[in-house]
Amino acid sequence: MAALPSAIETLPESRTGLTLRWSLPVVRLVAIGLLAAGAAVLAWTLLPLAWGWSSAVIVSGSMSPRVHRGDVVISSPPAPDWQPMVGQVVTVPDQVHPGKTLTHRIIGLDDQGRLLTRGDANGSDDPFRTDRDEVRGIGRLLVPRIGLATLLMREGHPGLFVTQSLVVLAALGLVMRLPATVREPEALEAAPAA
Repeated sequence: MAALPSAIETLPESRTGLTLRWSLPVVRLVAIGLLAAGAAVLAWTLLPLAWGWSSAVIVSGSMSPRVHRGDVVISSPPAPDWQPMVGQVVTVPDQVHPGKTLTHRIIGLDDQGRLLTRGDANGSDDPFRTDRDEVRGIGRLLVPRIGLATLLMREGHPGLFVTQSLVVLAALGLVMRLPATVREPEALEAAPAA
């Protein structure tokens, strides 16, 4: 009596093999893309610091809708001949909270040449005036949301930071551990006729 072929033996190719052949390279490509994007954002954040520029994480919504909480503003120090212009974003000492800074927009100059500043979302000017030589930086580059996870962790909400870290670690693991190709499933030999 001849052995009946099993269902697996009658399939020309295993569905699992087909799925793995397409899904593993796609997952690996997505992981490489995530890591490349993360590296590019990190480079945009860190490279300007090599030229003496500074960075500040925005901690409030006072500059919404253009600058959000958790965005990083990269600033260059003002040149000796710098002339303030209305509309420029500057980092200045916060005279209401000594030891802290504000990153707000210049909205004008008073009659003594001091800067009037205001957050884009605020209904009134900052309650102080800033001398031109007190400006710590002129906004040059905005890196969206890169500082949000760290900001939330500082405020006692580590969930986003932990999630972001796990995603990066998982992507690294996928890129480093997955094989570049998946072997074809081996063909099953037909049972000999009896």
